[in-house]
Amino acid sequence: MEFNSFNSFDPLKVKLTAGTEAQANALRREIENILKSYVGWYDPFCEAIQNAIDSVEKRSKIGEDNYPPSVWIIINIQDNYLSVTDNGVGLTKEQFEQFLAPYFSFKSGDTRGKKGAVATYLAYGFNEIKVGTKTEHYSASGKMVGAKKWVDDPNPAANPEVTPDQSGAVDSRFDEIDKGVSICIKFGKGTFPANLNWIQTNDAESWMKILRVKTAIGAIFKNDNITIYLKVIDKDGKITEASTSEIEYLWTHLRAQKYASRDKIEQKRKELFDKGKDPNKLPSNLQNLEVIYKEWNFNELISELKLESEEIKICNTYKPWVYGGYVFSTKKWEQFNRSLNLREKQRILYGGIQVAANNMPQGELIQIPLNRNIGRQNNAHIVIHFSNYEPDLGRKGFKHEIVDFAKSVSAKLVEKLFKHHKYLKPTTGARADLLRQESIEEWKEKLSLHEKENPLTLNNPNFFMPTNSIAITSIPSREQDVIALFNQLIAGGVIRGVNIMSTNERFTYDGLYRIVINEPTEHHIYNSENNPLGISTQHL
Repeated sequence: MEFNSFNSFDPLKVKLTAGTEAQANALRREIENILKSYVGWYDPFCEAIQNAIDSVEKRSKIGEDNYPPSVWIIINIQDNYLSVTDNGVGLTKEQFEQFLAPYFSFKSGDTRGKKGAVATYLAYGFNEIKVGTKTEHYSASGKMVGAKKWVDDPNPAANPEVTPDQSGAVDSRFDEIDKGVSICIKFGKGTFPANLNWIQTNDAESWMKILRVKTAIGAIFKNDNITIYLKVIDKDGKITEASTSEIEYLWTHLRAQKYASRDKIEQKRKELFDKGKDPNKLPSNLQNLEVIYKEWNFNELISELKLESEEIKICNTYKPWVYGGYVFSTKKWEQFNRSLNLREKQRILYGGIQVAANNMPQGELIQIPLNRNIGRQNNAHIVIHFSNYEPDLGRKGFKHEIVDFAKSVSAKLVEKLFKHHKYLKPTTGARADLLRQESIEEWKEKLSLHEKENPLTLNNPNFFMPTNSIAITSIPSREQDVIALFNQLIAGGVIRGVNIMSTNERFTYDGLYRIVINEPTEHHIYNSENNPLGISTQHL
């Protein structure tokens, strides 16, 4: 596509009124301070994705008909770059020429990152950035090279400039959208990270999980109005893709096969007690759990915990919302992290406190300080979100009182979750069980991928016609007969809602299947005449 032409410009001129050398050096030191505040490996992903989601959320509020809020992410490990494209509001000519300057922000209200450090970090923390913008009246594509070298040079030459780049955005999706921004940053020597292959994760599904823990894709309060498209190109050029329309944090209990909320456990205990029964003898669905979890709002924190006056003040000011997930064994974290094929000793999800603000996780996990039951803090993953709070530069700038509050509250909540540990799965032999489960999980993931890449669809209105009968002629007398009959009943639609993914001879399981309840749902409802093997409305 053809972009508006513009003269090369220095993004810092908007901050340089006198244009003196002393002022220029002061501004460079200002940028250095911004860059020093960014110390996380995933910071460029956080900031680029945060900007994109902010933009599409802003456009969504305008109320355009048939607008599909979308963000496209490319993680190119082979060529060592990150590209993030959105179909949000775009940058006007004035904004395009000003937004890279430090502390120059066009954001306000409830958007993330209102302090204007994000674009400066992306522009001057790396040695190559491409920015494209589209609005109703303006479109442009520019490129800046050598900015990080300029920052690091004690005696730099002229300031780096954004020059016109008619080659356009790296992501071809940018050509198709009517409005939005596309940013691409190149990693290399002198940047952090320097090499995207360092963590060794190289497929889109795994990267999507990482982004749900580390970036705004992991929204603390679920947003199902934006679609995220992710493409990963590994070091050998192999492409994998993933997408999601559910922007939400990767909660601990959703990584488990069997879990229950603390509220449900306590409710059932009360029901049993009120009936004169033993409240410790819970039904099987509330025993041998892998995870117990709970959510607390700030009013529940005040009513349940013995808080100091300053802590109550923080509750009333920042309205903290807390999630706590307690796993039966820390091997669950190892199992999850290994499933991502991470570099050895790298961890994404584990026990600790994840502080959050602006509806997204911020920074690395903080250890939970326990005075008793030492070691149990590693079983708990606590997320604390503060409203009406803007972290300082980078992702480490939470005030001491906020961090101290998070530690104090987390320690008390772990004790409350631990109180019900008897309903968790016993840890005896846990390692062997987890390894076996991990092997099964890997098998399931491989089969899911095989199913996606090699679908088999046979739709024929003449199935079982004209005989209306099956090939099995007698009541089964052995297991193999039962299996043959079962599969014929599924294929014939007598048993509905079951998709066979694979049979298996390696484990103690016969195969892998998926429950699928498609519309119209009445086809799945039990009827003594038409669907004797259907299910009840309640179970549906």
